[in-house]
Amino acid sequence: MHFMTHAAQDTFRQWLNLIAAPAMWILSTLPQITDWGRSAKEFSDANNSLLVPYGIAFSIWFPIFVGCIGYAMLQATKANRTREIFRKTGWWTGAGFTGVCIWALFSGWGSPIIARWGTALIFVPTVYCLIKAMLELTRGKEALDKTEKIWVWAPISLIAGWTSIAIFLNWTPLIVDGIGSASPNIVPTMTMFSAALCFAAIMAHRSRGNSIYVFPIVWGLAWLAFKALTQPPHSAVIAAAALLGCLILSAVTYASQRAPA
Repeated sequence: MHFMTHAAQDTFRQWLNLIAAPAMWILSTLPQITDWGRSAKEFSDANNSLLVPYGIAFSIWFPIFVGCIGYAMLQATKANRTREIFRKTGWWTGAGFTGVCIWALFSGWGSPIIARWGTALIFVPTVYCLIKAMLELTRGKEALDKTEKIWVWAPISLIAGWTSIAIFLNWTPLIVDGIGSASPNIVPTMTMFSAALCFAAIMAHRSRGNSIYVFPIVWGLAWLAFKALTQPPHSAVIAAAALLGCLILSAVTYASQRAPA
């Protein structure tokens, strides 16, 4: 970007977010409204994994998409073009939104093997970018007014939280298949679950107990427990681990909010 002027970089950053935010919703929704491609739920259900939550869990994408579009519109205003908080975070959010768009293309229209590997690989940089944006916004939250906290900090925290758990959902079937198991294997599954929980707890602590970041993770774990208890293959171990994970993340969030800055 060194070949672009600061003004051109600011404008490009704004347009990147303004285009990528609604594109996430469009690309993810097309399979549901056109019967062309696989929906996010269908893609997750097709994975050989015990960590896929009950279908209603994926409805959290609706407030995420709405919030991110609101964020994109707000950051695109002339008044926000050169604001430091948006310069620090806008490239991260734009890259993260673009990553989700690519994820939707892989999951919706890729062949089974391309969909599995493509979604797993693209979510690594995607989650990194969204986590970076969430942490920057959390550190700079005092620079945001009340409306901006709702339409900037909150939606980026939500998408960072949900993708933080989704990345492990994408990698689990690859790990399970990699060890040669023909059916879901509880050992690698619980290993990936533990890694996901540790990652979420670390990010919750680093974000000073950002409850908006933690909420979608707890939401997903709660619906994972529900599915493990009510639908085959039933797994009391998965259900217990998911509920314990909710308690652990809640405790870490509470403690981090009260820790000295």
